[in-house]
Amino acid sequence: MNKFIFNDYFRDPQKKIAKRMLFKSDNVIAFILNIAKGAILPGHTHLESTLFLQVIEGNAKVVTDGNETLLQVGELMQVDGQESMQVINIGEDVLRLLVTISPMGSEAFATDADI
Repeated sequence: MNKFIFNDYFRDPQKKIAKRMLFKSDNVIAFILNIAKGAILPGHTHLESTLFLQVIEGNAKVVTDGNETLLQVGELMQVDGQESMQVINIGEDVLRLLVTISPMGSEAFATDADI
């Protein structure tokens, strides 16, 4: 059993995005994405994985294969890995997302990042 406190992983991005890992195993990774006001997580795919995005703070527009979905606090979205996904912070503050990816896919997805 592990307990995680989201606030420990909240960062004000120095650039556009601050990613902080919560958990990593062979089956799943979980992390917090901190996306600066007006910033965009560029379109990308996760191959054979399934993603869940949950808004913890802020407002997001998620574009999957050209379809736009608005997300706000408390909402959860499932994305198939082969779908091209882009996340846009449309709120007035930092957007904070809890993201899980299963299976993990590339090891490159399992590290902290500042982009």
